[in-house]
Amino acid sequence: MFGGAFGTRLPAAAWHDKPSYAIVATGDRELDPATAQRMAKRAGSKVTVLEGGHLVFVARPRAVAHVIETGARAVR
Repeated sequence: MFGGAFGTRLPAAAWHDKPSYAIVATGDRELDPATAQRMAKRAGSKVTVLEGGHLVFVARPRAVAHVIETGARAVR
């Protein structure tokens, strides 16, 4: 049903010219924190490291909201 979305070619990835923010959870056992750091660095993201697991947005909602608000203010 939505498989076409995976085959759609885009002229450029948004992170090439738009600000990017990433949160790396130190205790994530689903996405290795070192891998997350490399991915964020490749995208040129401003990285925030938070203690927590894969669901850090549930465990640390205020800290995550702060990162989102910071990103939103940056594009005004």
